[in-house]
Amino acid sequence: MKMVEEVVGTRNPRLNALTPEAVRKVAKKLRSEPIRKWSLMLEGQEFPVKQIVREAANLLDMNAPEVTPADFIAHDAVRILRRLGFEKQIKYYDE
Repeated sequence: MKMVEEVVGTRNPRLNALTPEAVRKVAKKLRSEPIRKWSLMLEGQEFPVKQIVREAANLLDMNAPEVTPADFIAHDAVRILRRLGFEKQIKYYDE
């Protein structure tokens, strides 16, 4: 049976290898895309969760395919960010 981590949409090894440091590093130079429902407040800015997870994962120095938006959903990004300790910086916007 597959590991739970793989079943929840994090099949790309970059997503499993993501660190809080990589997220903080990318937040310092990233320009935010429009936010739909989930965001992360970091470095005085607000980022869509999928954007910051994707960009941070793609900065990792590893031999793995780049992460694309199709590799995971926003709920996966929220789960990853919570796992990395960003629980209090995550915001949800109800339409």
